[in-house]
Amino acid sequence: MRDALGPLFVDEDFAVGEFEEMYADLGRPGISPALLVMVTVLQFLHNLSDRDTAVAVADRISWKYALGLELEDTGFDASVLCEFRARLVTGDRADALLTLMLERLKAAGLVRAGGRQRTDSTHVLACVRRLNRIECLGEALRAALEEIALTSPAFVVPLLGPGWDERYGRKVETARLLRRKNASALKLAEQIGADGRSLTAAIDAEPTAAWMNDLPQVRVLRELWDQHYETTRTGTLRYRDTRELPPSAERIRSPHDAQARYSTKGVPGAGSVEWTGSKAHLSESCDEDLPNLVTDVHTTRATEPDVTAVTPVQDKLIARDLKPGEHLLDSGYPSGPNIGAALERGISLIAPVTVQTGRGARDGTFTPKDFHVDWQAGITHCPAGATSISMRPKKDGLIRVAFSRAHCRPCPIRVQCTTAAPHLGRVLEIHPEPIHTARTRMQTEQDTPEWHAAYRARAGIEGTVSQAVRGPGLRRSRYRGLAKTHLQNVLTGMAINIRRLGAHYDTAPRKPDRRPTRVHALCTQHGITATA
Repeated sequence: MRDALGPLFVDEDFAVGEFEEMYADLGRPGISPALLVMVTVLQFLHNLSDRDTAVAVADRISWKYALGLELEDTGFDASVLCEFRARLVTGDRADALLTLMLERLKAAGLVRAGGRQRTDSTHVLACVRRLNRIECLGEALRAALEEIALTSPAFVVPLLGPGWDERYGRKVETARLLRRKNASALKLAEQIGADGRSLTAAIDAEPTAAWMNDLPQVRVLRELWDQHYETTRTGTLRYRDTRELPPSAERIRSPHDAQARYSTKGVPGAGSVEWTGSKAHLSESCDEDLPNLVTDVHTTRATEPDVTAVTPVQDKLIARDLKPGEHLLDSGYPSGPNIGAALERGISLIAPVTVQTGRGARDGTFTPKDFHVDWQAGITHCPAGATSISMRPKKDGLIRVAFSRAHCRPCPIRVQCTTAAPHLGRVLEIHPEPIHTARTRMQTEQDTPEWHAAYRARAGIEGTVSQAVRGPGLRRSRYRGLAKTHLQNVLTGMAINIRRLGAHYDTAPRKPDRRPTRVHALCTQHGITATA
């Protein structure tokens, strides 16, 4: 790749745009950022730690060749990589880094706009252990005490009482704290709640301790106490029931990563997946005459559905001048707003669309696709031939279509149309004309052989996800926080590009991965080939 493309990054790239304030104007010059970017990408390509990466820079000839270093170069200290990532995690520098790489690849003719791209998501586990409710609360209080004790140990000493060392002296584990005879989980939760309340009350009572409210762990502590406890009229704390907790999208699952969320996907049972962490959406080009390269990496919270990622991904592709002509997605991505936004951008979505949704689909009755809409006349015809009496837009952007009960009551196929009370007419809700027409057309097209042939290319993104998981280790986040996790995901996407560019430019003949058996060699030698 280096022989064909030369350096992908130069130091001047990190003095303009999003990277303009990445380094100070004064002080000793730092190590080349162009060098550190390539080292970091190679680190994720081989899934190495910072220390092993620093050793590889000093020892591996292949790395020195790819980085353009002299054989005598001794490299740098491992701590440099951590400091460099801290600079990259600020703002949108992670996305800007991928954009910089794609500009070089676009100039080399390896990616282009107007082609075909595909997107899929996978779950990413947070860099925290899984905690139950009591452990989460106990860990939050322990983390807050540790953070305060780091700078003001004298403030913590008056709060310490019997049992505090056992509960918060080391990591909180209910298996340890509840192993005593007659131990109660509810009493332990109430005790932890009272201990946390005493800490926050001490902070509120001391004017000189107001600065502690700005500590990250103290903020998390207060938020968790609001989520899990309720102050009664008598002033005592009540441990909330599970049904009273906020939804999973708002609920903190670990005080050590307040942005990690619990989510599930799949049908409940053996095939379902549940995790605490985030989601990574990978997009790649899939033109037949070019290598498949990652064009975007989008990171969201675990509870955000895939449908929310379509427009942001397309916006970033357009900003990179890589707008796809066709965008292949699975059934979790398309929606009415996404279809409308793609139409405005001139992007053709190729994805399974379920038009039969809502109450009609559940009851087995007629759905919007069974009705003919005359948009110019502003009327809708039902399967029995009756005409609607109104088509009115709603506040949520949908259009409400109503039919007269005088037509619906004696209709011979009423049981196939609605399960409403006999004195009511059929009412349905449809999208505005462009979206409704596009949804109906997409559902019609997805039953054709041509559509199935085009959609078959989407399956390749599954291999990309597998490569990211098995190689660079995308499944588990190395760092805490959504911004750092996103940086890891972007670097993983760049590492995949490096791997594929190397394979693209490696034209040397390869030996077969597995040595043939003697029987197979004899059959090949004598022209006896296997039949399909």
